[in-house]
Amino acid sequence: MRLERFRLELVEPGVALLTFDRPPVNAQDRRTREELVWLADAIAERDDIRAVVLTGAGKVFSAGADIKERVTIEGGAADYLRHNRVTRESFFALTDCPKPVIAALNGPAIGAGYALAAGCDIIVAAESAWIQMPELDRGLMGGAKFLEQHLPRTLCRLLFFTGRRLGGNDLLRHGAVADVVPDTELIPTALGIAREIATKHPPAVAKAKATFNAVELMPLRDGYRFEQSVTYELSTTAYARESQQAFLERRPAEHTAPQERREGGARS
Repeated sequence: MRLERFRLELVEPGVALLTFDRPPVNAQDRRTREELVWLADAIAERDDIRAVVLTGAGKVFSAGADIKERVTIEGGAADYLRHNRVTRESFFALTDCPKPVIAALNGPAIGAGYALAAGCDIIVAAESAWIQMPELDRGLMGGAKFLEQHLPRTLCRLLFFTGRRLGGNDLLRHGAVADVVPDTELIPTALGIAREIATKHPPAVAKAKATFNAVELMPLRDGYRFEQSVTYELSTTAYARESQQAFLERRPAEHTAPQERREGGARS
């Protein structure tokens, strides 16, 4: 697919930067969502990418849904169903991608913009970043469940019913982001996290991400039982045996990195 809304670049071995670039405010239209689904699948297939940083071009992470496109939707219920389906898939595309994705909030993440960030594995925010859910003022509903992933019940409803903004430091105080840093340090910080992840064994990282996704809504006992089944699967691999032996011998583990694919990947 030819990319019109995103730029994907391999900035160093194993680490990619994905930039949402739709001036002026990175509003999400159908093309945006179709590209994002395609990108998540393409990234999953690329052995030269082990972790991804997602950010927005300019001063806005994403202003949310493109309301200009919304008012032009025609075809009644069927067209809305198609629109909602691709919207839903785009939000979960990065969640389902086996490669960890770090959202670098370089500015406001509004409505669907916050949902896009919430679908990532880790969120880091710039000091200028804030979130807002103005859906009720646009005649829409959506995003409440994404808020509930990260914020307390009463705060979720306050934000949604009033449309108030919540700044980066408040997000950090409530545990909704991993860190808040000066704007100039945002991308280096996010890339640093991605770099750490990229040093890990890719199949094990993919297993860990899939496990987090699976156990998120399970009761504690069921979730831990599921994790134990994954532990058993990992323990039978050469990777696990070498990792454990290296630990006992107090030496670095020796893992063979998968051969990098040199063609067929997503390019900006």
